[in-house]
Amino acid sequence: MRRRAAGWLGAGLAVVLVAAGCASVPTEGQIRNGSKNAAAASGGRVGVEAQEPRTNAKPPALVSGFVEAMSDFSNYDTARMYMTPAAAAKWEPEKGITVYDQSSTKALTQVPGTNTIRLRAPKVGTIDARGSWSSAPRGSMVQFDFTVQQADGQYRVSSVPNGTFLPYNQLESRLQPYALYFANRDRGMLVPDPIFLPQLPPGQVATRLVQELLKGPTDRLGNGVGSAAPPGTQVNVSVPVALGEASVELSKSAAGLSAVDRGVLAAQIVWTLRPISTRVKITVDGAGLVDNNSDALQFANYAQFDPTVPVPQMKELYGVLGDGHIVRANLDSATTIGVTRLDESLLYKYKAQSLAVNLNGSYGALVTEAEGNEVVAYGPLDEATEDSDNVVLIPTDGKVLRPSFDNQGNLYVVDRADSSAPRLRMRTKDGKIAEVATTFAGREPVQLRMAPDGVRALLVLKGKDGQNTVETSTITTDNAKKLQLTQPRALQVPLYDITDATWNQLGVLVSGRPAPNGARQPWLVNVDGSAPRIIPGSPNNAFQSDTLASNPNIDTLPVVRDSDGITHWQSKDLNWSELEENDQPVNILPVYPG
Repeated sequence: MRRRAAGWLGAGLAVVLVAAGCASVPTEGQIRNGSKNAAAASGGRVGVEAQEPRTNAKPPALVSGFVEAMSDFSNYDTARMYMTPAAAAKWEPEKGITVYDQSSTKALTQVPGTNTIRLRAPKVGTIDARGSWSSAPRGSMVQFDFTVQQADGQYRVSSVPNGTFLPYNQLESRLQPYALYFANRDRGMLVPDPIFLPQLPPGQVATRLVQELLKGPTDRLGNGVGSAAPPGTQVNVSVPVALGEASVELSKSAAGLSAVDRGVLAAQIVWTLRPISTRVKITVDGAGLVDNNSDALQFANYAQFDPTVPVPQMKELYGVLGDGHIVRANLDSATTIGVTRLDESLLYKYKAQSLAVNLNGSYGALVTEAEGNEVVAYGPLDEATEDSDNVVLIPTDGKVLRPSFDNQGNLYVVDRADSSAPRLRMRTKDGKIAEVATTFAGREPVQLRMAPDGVRALLVLKGKDGQNTVETSTITTDNAKKLQLTQPRALQVPLYDITDATWNQLGVLVSGRPAPNGARQPWLVNVDGSAPRIIPGSPNNAFQSDTLASNPNIDTLPVVRDSDGITHWQSKDLNWSELEENDQPVNILPVYPG
């Protein structure tokens, strides 16, 4: 196998986010190099404390100090000192945060002939009252006029925003990323719900995290996930953290939970507090939540809920050759064998256009043609035996996207993709097919990647302008308990010519260009759309990315097929290699289980 040297490597690579789905703080502009993903810090606040207004401050200096003070999320009292009494009583800073880029322009200017100071700057994103990040569309601006008037002989701000404003360069020092964890539909896996919280001491952060967890999921996940906490469950007191152990005392509402529900709730709390503590003592009315055991719970007790799916088979790479045959690829640099044809599988006789593999590598689903029509062939990937299941042909209509599996073996298929009414269906492991109600708002689905939890969907969509965008959605249920694809969130990735997107242990991988004429490369972005950055070890224009292969398993190596059809994989030392056989590049359409 040919090796290629790794490209530029960001200095932030020393720490890696282990709890998948936990967003990292965006820094230095909308696109940056290197990785800043890291487990949430357990230390105290590091931001600069707000300063009181200076005596006889002129309007420009007053408003500049006010904007600085309102970003001190631990002490809004200081910010209120910059306001008139009426404005201070009216201001509701908890309504949310608008993040703007102060670097590209002089954000604060005085309107000529007035005491009005105008804030106008590019909008980077917003953080709602729950702490959920939403990236702003390219070209969005934030504008607000701060009116200044005299109060007790001093200039004070009389107009206040709905929430607060935060300069982008202060985001990392003011806020910290975390994730709440909720159960998927079968309650066998946890789903991360990323939020931002102020930089606070561990005990205060732990208290806020448990309080937010007990409120239920944010709008990002809706009813696609659930919580084992009964309605009205609260934390009786704060959540102290000492020597790596957090103590959570729940209200009596949780006393009536079944043993199964107690285990799920314990998993939610332990995973949510993982960045803060390694052990968690959870009690209800003085008794332990789980088996009446008041001892601290270890994180290892709930590893089976891991959303990163530590299944060994998930790191095995598969693919489709140019002749339509399915293969398993060998990414071991110690051998020159590139691929192994799965010619003993019942699926091998079909000429595949695309392939999906379930998470344990036992079954596959490929798009093929039968009697002149596209169908999805579903069957075992292993050697055929007398006891082998027969291949099932799933009828489809029109253009069919590459299918996708979740952790329960459910198969998701999008057909009619090039029509005015694309269709999404789910085939369960026992063969039942359910339609998932959805609307793509006139856009054409290009790619669908389901997360292993079966809740979150990652989509590449082609708009009416011909440009591709990346979006996440959630599979929820309506009042009749029928499946539907809702909660669309555009990631607003500031890339051009996007060709593919897929899940990754650090968030989402996207193939795109940072500028219209730039090189198309794989980029990392957090699951909430924040912090786009080039993938660590990017090969510096060595090849133009086209198709991506990855999944949330932490041992999975990123694989890229370039625009010339050559497949590249990145080893753990961040070097890139070409997949080849007999010293010749192997052209496959790569895919990992999922």
